[in-house]
Amino acid sequence: MKDKAVIYARVSTKGQEEEGYSIPAQIKLLKDYALKKGMEIVQVFQESESASKAGRRQFDAMLKFLNEQNEVKDVLVEKTDRLYRNLKDYSHIDSLLEEKNYKIHLVKENEILDKNARSQTKFIHGIKALVSKNYSDNLSEEVKKGKLEKAEQGHYPSVAPYGYKNNILTRLIDPDEEKSLFVKRAFELYGSQEFSLDTLREQLYEEGFRYLSSMPRIPRSNLERMLHNVLYIGDFYWNEKYYKGKHKPIISSELFEKVQEITSNRSKGQKSKRDFQFTGLLSCPSCGRAITAELKKGKYVYYHCSNAKCPEKSVCTREEEIEKQFLELLNSIKIDANLLEIAIKALKEHLNDEKDFHYEAVKNIQSNLVKTRNKLEKIYEDKLDGLISEEFWFKKHNDYVLEQNSLLKSLEQHEQGSNNYLETGIQLIELSQRASELYSKQNSTERRRLLRFLSSNYMLKAQKLDCKLKEPFEHIVKLNQIENIRRERDSNPRYGYP
Repeated sequence: MKDKAVIYARVSTKGQEEEGYSIPAQIKLLKDYALKKGMEIVQVFQESESASKAGRRQFDAMLKFLNEQNEVKDVLVEKTDRLYRNLKDYSHIDSLLEEKNYKIHLVKENEILDKNARSQTKFIHGIKALVSKNYSDNLSEEVKKGKLEKAEQGHYPSVAPYGYKNNILTRLIDPDEEKSLFVKRAFELYGSQEFSLDTLREQLYEEGFRYLSSMPRIPRSNLERMLHNVLYIGDFYWNEKYYKGKHKPIISSELFEKVQEITSNRSKGQKSKRDFQFTGLLSCPSCGRAITAELKKGKYVYYHCSNAKCPEKSVCTREEEIEKQFLELLNSIKIDANLLEIAIKALKEHLNDEKDFHYEAVKNIQSNLVKTRNKLEKIYEDKLDGLISEEFWFKKHNDYVLEQNSLLKSLEQHEQGSNNYLETGIQLIELSQRASELYSKQNSTERRRLLRFLSSNYMLKAQKLDCKLKEPFEHIVKLNQIENIRRERDSNPRYGYP
């Protein structure tokens, strides 16, 4: 009997599918591969959706199909980044390999992944998956750059907050006629020093102000954020940087400063919470609740389960002991010298494949740019010759300009893409080499960010830290363990080696 398989093909956007260089070519490649291998294709799953976020319809349908049957054990896909560009989907596929012994055929990469694949193969694949995820993030940076440029010009670069509305023509935000009155009155009442946040909510309601039709009374947290938002005096923060805005203010700077002084005076005397290093990072495996920290004798920090009914509640662990175990974990992902050369070589090979993909993408985008520019010239000539009306020309001209701008943006992204792949891969390797060093130089917030990048599920039980690292770091640990065993064997005379 022939082995049965499914095909998964994907392009990032519907625009790519329309450009005609991806899905049909992927399916043909995979069907030819199946024919050579004597496989029977049971079903083809294809979609034109981004993989930078989990939840793709056809990808989910494929997982459901594979989970509900036992005959099909092979999944054919063009290459790593066609299958996933996010780590959640990687986790789903990895569980299929481990628990149900499926095989993933990455045809262009000439690689087959299954439960028995060598750790080295899984390690390289994990690097590719993480690079793909970071590459997807890099593309989104282009959008962030555009917003930053807008902020530098004094234009608020996002959806207008409560009290304002977006003006498409000026690219600014304008005061909303009704909602701006709500904002102004909230500041005036609080500035009178006669109201707390809770009584202010009620006063606004009694005066006839309605926050939203579905939520007449403004939530306390929303009100508090509103009273601290400098945007209402014509300025704004973007990426933690202060900008002088060009939009019209709703309240005066004097009133805003008065409100800030009132809130500051009222918060004085409240004991600030200490920033413990590992709060929000650890959980209890017995009950699933968070591990909390407390200060004892004014200088010792202990961690324990926050659930009073959990048997682990009474087990306390010193912060220094947890930190020691985290440092051991960070040192365990330092890539052995023998593996560095292998990892970098694999990344360069992967880069060559990506360059081919970007070359084809750029060719198709450039071709479509020529077509769009020809359409712009043709429709302009038709207007001059009186073949079309001024109104029709204006509409089509705007459509083609938008299409041209979209293609130019895609072209810029693809031209940068292949370099981003290798750069990101090298950064990941450097991170694994310098993780413990970076940790020792960072503050608590940065340390938590670094640890969350490595794993999202840290547990503490009986004073022992436990976690499953994200890929490729999990396989780095395994490979280092194998390398250490090999070294011990080679240096031990009992094994018959010199």
